[in-house]
Amino acid sequence: MTTIQILGVEGSTQTHQLRANLIEALASLGMKAVVENVSEMDRLMQYHITGIPAMAVDGTVVLQKIVPPTEDLKILLNAFVKKAFKQFAMKIILVPTDFSPAAKGAFQFALDLAELQGGKVEAVHIYHPEFDPESNWLNNSFLEGVGFAKERLAAFVEEELNAAAVGHVATAVEVKQEVITGFAVDEILDLSKRKDVEMIVMGSTGERGFLEKMFGSVSTNVTQRAECPVMLVPQGVQFHGFKHIMYASNYEAAERPTLHKLVDVANAFNADIHFVHVDEEGDSNTYQEIENRLFSVLFNGSEPSFAFNLTKIEGQSVVDGLNDYAIKHNIDLVVMVCPHRKFWEQLFHKSMTKAMTLNTKLPILVLHG
Repeated sequence: MTTIQILGVEGSTQTHQLRANLIEALASLGMKAVVENVSEMDRLMQYHITGIPAMAVDGTVVLQKIVPPTEDLKILLNAFVKKAFKQFAMKIILVPTDFSPAAKGAFQFALDLAELQGGKVEAVHIYHPEFDPESNWLNNSFLEGVGFAKERLAAFVEEELNAAAVGHVATAVEVKQEVITGFAVDEILDLSKRKDVEMIVMGSTGERGFLEKMFGSVSTNVTQRAECPVMLVPQGVQFHGFKHIMYASNYEAAERPTLHKLVDVANAFNADIHFVHVDEEGDSNTYQEIENRLFSVLFNGSEPSFAFNLTKIEGQSVVDGLNDYAIKHNIDLVVMVCPHRKFWEQLFHKSMTKAMTLNTKLPILVLHG
């Protein structure tokens, strides 16, 4: 639970009023938090404040030398304490699987993510049978194929849950499983429309591996057309939480609704955000315009509840620039937005070989504007 520290002097009228206003604001918002009084001089010095009364949220000073009214405190609490009450929703994490090694890794990744966010995992295998127009579609061969797919999926889930149990990870996560007959892209897109599906986590979809398939029809179509966020997990990548998020954007990708989604993600994982602007050739909008838009969303009347950096990448090799930045700043999650076809093609289609360098190392979360 979030702890809010009131920094002041015992018996001070202002300190008492700040605490009273805070408690009233919490009650009005329906938020629960531990309110702690800090008055010892040695502890006050640890916060490096320049005046009292002051207030900190989980140790981070958010105001000092003022006593805001209750309504102003409600605004501040929504900005700074939001992460404790409105996490990035994880009702159902959908994991399409073809039983490949990378798909297994994506399933384990989803288990860890679900446990952290209190969600459930649904493993789905799309069975596409051979179709003979001269035979009855629901023949014995088809029914046997469906039955075999169900058995294989059940064995896959059991094996992966046992593997998770060995590592003492995510054993309490509820897992559902389903075999669906049809075309992979169409069926996964239909599943993305369900209100209870909050994210799709995808690994490899074939023997050629994650990267080829990422630029192939299934992953590309799902990523661009899904109606929920899509997490692309390279083979061998394990979930260790997200502390440093890189948001690669152009002008269009810096739209307000998408930025608010990004803030929700950062708050859910208590992560900092690195806004890396891709300066596209011929872009008539200035970097200053994007900076102003970011600040208006992030600050929203107060300081943001997370650390952030803002930088710009120029030059012929955008992907190399993103890759270098990710390595230098220990990025563990790349967030992008779709659909912005021009931007997507610039990063992943003009120079596929270079794009692979980035994508083999980091999971990518694709949001949709």
